[in-house]
Amino acid sequence: MSSAQAILFWATTLTLAVAFFAGLLSLIFRKPGAFRWGVCLSLAALALLTVFGIVRWIQTGHPPFVTLFESMVTAVWFALLIFHLMRVRVMIIPVLLPLSLVSFLLMGWASSMPTAASPLSDALDNVWLFIHASFATAGAAAFLVAASFSTIFLLGESRYDGMARLAVRMPAFSSLPRTVLNFLIFGLILWGVMIVSGAIWAHAAWGRYWAWDPIELWSLISWLLYGLVLHSKLGWKLSHRAFCLMTIIAALTVVFALWGVGYVYETIHEYG
Repeated sequence: MSSAQAILFWATTLTLAVAFFAGLLSLIFRKPGAFRWGVCLSLAALALLTVFGIVRWIQTGHPPFVTLFESMVTAVWFALLIFHLMRVRVMIIPVLLPLSLVSFLLMGWASSMPTAASPLSDALDNVWLFIHASFATAGAAAFLVAASFSTIFLLGESRYDGMARLAVRMPAFSSLPRTVLNFLIFGLILWGVMIVSGAIWAHAAWGRYWAWDPIELWSLISWLLYGLVLHSKLGWKLSHRAFCLMTIIAALTVVFALWGVGYVYETIHEYG
């Protein structure tokens, strides 16, 4: 990672941390208006991360979502982008609290990954890899945003009076489960395209569509789990509380499938 990338990366990480603590302090002292400072800081983080991605793309010669490090950073970018696009349409400021925390943690986790970018190997230098990786990061971002909405709904339904009063002030609080459902469906589509495009890329790179590699397997498990959550809500009329809780649990499997499998299993997937 060049010095310019490092400055932008750490500036983004610090900005996200301050955005989270601004929201947290406003919650503790029951000053909902202070969330707006956090929103401004998260917007600054999005701008910094956009510049980081452009600089990284120029310096590496490929889109910034090929390595694990790039995948995490780009997922944060997608999540922040979705948040601010949604914020234009409806007041969802309290969602900033879990979203900024998860984004900060992902940036911190990314900093522990190898950040150097080497020339792409023959297996990676394929258009299907870029399609596969972009849908993976976008899908993960959609699931993380759904989990953030679920968190706010569960806190609003909880007995913690301060968070409940803050959450229910959202104009769309009562429709949060519907918003979670929409993002779940959106994420399922993106994740499904990721799996299919990954199979096409695998056939071009390794001569087979599916090999039960741990990353392939856990990606499928997470997709099936979200499908079960969706069916439970639409078919079995799962309660809003249980639905939001299951959405958060399912998001953990996505995080593991995309970034955590390598810590536990040997995998044929190579990055960079």
